[in-house]
Amino acid sequence: MDPVPSMPEAVTVRPAVLDDAQAIAAIHVAAWRETYAGLLPAGMIAAQTVERRFAMWTRILGDPASGTAVEVAEEGAGLVGFGSCGAQRSAELAADGFGGEVSAVYVLRSAQRRGTGTALMAALAARLNQAGHRAASLWVLSENFSARRFYERLGGVAVGARKEHREDGSFV
Repeated sequence: MDPVPSMPEAVTVRPAVLDDAQAIAAIHVAAWRETYAGLLPAGMIAAQTVERRFAMWTRILGDPASGTAVEVAEEGAGLVGFGSCGAQRSAELAADGFGGEVSAVYVLRSAQRRGTGTALMAALAARLNQAGHRAASLWVLSENFSARRFYERLGGVAVGARKEHREDGSFV
């Protein structure tokens, strides 16, 4: 008799804690490499390092007053994704009624298409709602068709576009 294929473990989404900063940084860099190869300049992708992202996430998670809510997706013994949200950073979008913003959603390719991203988005929506935001935006590369389809399936609609060119490969 053939063994029964194992089912993927259920994903658990929970608020991030400071001890998650290293894993979040590693996921951030890995997901950038998986997602943006061919969509962004290689130098921009190479500029993303776990050390830089660790410093960023340590700063965010270590400052409860930062206004950034971070959720992580756990599967088995490790993290497989994360998302962050907070108040809108674009004055134009805030004026258009989008008081909240999803600033990041990254899921390792190995954990995609199993509900992980949907669970993270639901947790982020709940956090934004708790903070009083009734509408939120997020940015996605126009060429990232997979992500765009994902957000559209969740009810997202394009409300604007912008072009941005960074000479130094930095990410803000």
